[in-house]
Amino acid sequence: MAAPRPQTPAVAAANTLVDHRSGVRSKEATSIADTLLRGPVPVRRAALKTLDAVDLTHVLAEVERETGSLYGLWADTPSGFIEDVLGESIWSKQREIVDAVPKHTRVMVPAGFGVGKTYIAGRLCAWAGATNPVGTMLVVTTATRFRQVRNQLWPHIRKTISRAGLPGFCDEVQWKMPDQWNNDVRVAYGFTAQAHDEASMQGIHGNPKLVIIVDEAGGIARSIGAGTNNLLTGDARMLAIGNPPTDDPRSWFEVMCEEGDDPDEPGTVTIPIATLDSPAITGERVPYCLDCPPSVARHSLAIHLPAQDWVDRTLRKYGEDHPYVIAKVHAKFPKGGGGKVIPTTWVEDAKDNEDPTGPGWVRLCDLGLDGEKATHTVKRGAWVRLGVDVAADGGDEFTIYRIVGDVVEHRHHSSGMANDNQVKVAKKILEEVKAAERLAKALGSTAKVHVKIDKNGLGHGAVGMLEVWGQNGRHHSEIFGVMVSESPDRDDPGAHPCAPTASGTRCGSPPASSSSPTPPPAPAASACASTARPRSSSPHRTSATTPAATPWSSPRSRCRPAA
Repeated sequence: MAAPRPQTPAVAAANTLVDHRSGVRSKEATSIADTLLRGPVPVRRAALKTLDAVDLTHVLAEVERETGSLYGLWADTPSGFIEDVLGESIWSKQREIVDAVPKHTRVMVPAGFGVGKTYIAGRLCAWAGATNPVGTMLVVTTATRFRQVRNQLWPHIRKTISRAGLPGFCDEVQWKMPDQWNNDVRVAYGFTAQAHDEASMQGIHGNPKLVIIVDEAGGIARSIGAGTNNLLTGDARMLAIGNPPTDDPRSWFEVMCEEGDDPDEPGTVTIPIATLDSPAITGERVPYCLDCPPSVARHSLAIHLPAQDWVDRTLRKYGEDHPYVIAKVHAKFPKGGGGKVIPTTWVEDAKDNEDPTGPGWVRLCDLGLDGEKATHTVKRGAWVRLGVDVAADGGDEFTIYRIVGDVVEHRHHSSGMANDNQVKVAKKILEEVKAAERLAKALGSTAKVHVKIDKNGLGHGAVGMLEVWGQNGRHHSEIFGVMVSESPDRDDPGAHPCAPTASGTRCGSPPASSSSPTPPPAPAASACASTARPRSSSPHRTSATTPAATPWSSPRSRCRPAA
């Protein structure tokens, strides 16, 4: 059995002080401690290495009196704590990630495969817990599933604390330390929240400091991810790290990573760490590995990181543009690919399409209709349709999109009390139905306006009311109630609002192709489509002309916001 690794000088001095605590103060040690606490991190770390064991013990005693922690000298340098106190080695990207946490409220890290993301998250937990006075810092870790919390992140935390000789003890997913009265205080714990259970993210408070570590962040549900924002008040920080998901477009993690690239959001930073950043590929000079047992021959840290051979094999197997490669190799969020009804790339391409002009095309604002102020063009005779997603019980967003031939427009969105009953919802839909009918008449469309409504929850009542209002002559459109969990009950594509969407998925044609035998629908062609508002000021448009009575949209689309 290999001998245990010796403690670092910092930990050895701290433990000596705990075992032989004295009330005697050294003026010289007090002066050195004050100078070190005020000095820049590189100078401080270099100076510490010049102190012998006795001097370091006295200096740490004074640091504890000033900061409340024996390791207070490393409170602003997580990378320094990992190297000086834990005695472990890290590479440049890992150092950048951990050192961003004290400076930013949210640190988002989309990561490739095998780059040490869970390793560094575990060391960050040790830093946060050890460098603050007991009872003033709480570290909370979470992941998509509890087995990930228990079997992936917390083994790193337990190993780090035990091997380094840090104070306290760890059980399966909990770290406790004794306070000055010898009471065991919980410093860190791990848990997981069930998807859509927003209450599970409530009641978590710092003491007064809080660090949240979200491992496998790509799988975190939107409602749970949004709940973290309520916790990040006061002196709170969050590290969210994980592989970008390949099957969840516009996930919470993706949205937050985009926020980190926004200069108007200085509290959030995104630090991608791709597999191609691995020192085994880039040739970056890295320290020797200090994580393996002393009996293992000395070797570079790079040996534990992905090499070019793994990347090449992955590319040969999947291809450069496969979602797996985009996420696992490049640490980016796939914009298209299998399993998505409407790949995000289609929407992005549609935003860039130009408005057609010439005979048969007219600007909406030139039709002389009340409320139609948009300047984009539409085809005379174009089929007008509406897609409606009704918020469940007043939550989420109630959204309405309109399709005029090849153009998708965002018409309405609201949330909260504005959607608290089906009458309000139905009246708003009726308002848009009447506007659509006026537009269809002005364009000379021969097809009835089709209105496709998500009938789950409040939408069920709205569908019923609109059907009755149609029978009473308040509108002349055709109402379709959509239940996405059901299959079409007839082969006719028009029999079920989701049928064109399903067929488009099977077609799998790229958006730029105009020769597709069964063209996929334009975004928001049915209530099954995404109901997020367009992020761009330009609309989605198809380049091909759509027959007025066809249930299909063209493979390329335009997108226009509400006027």
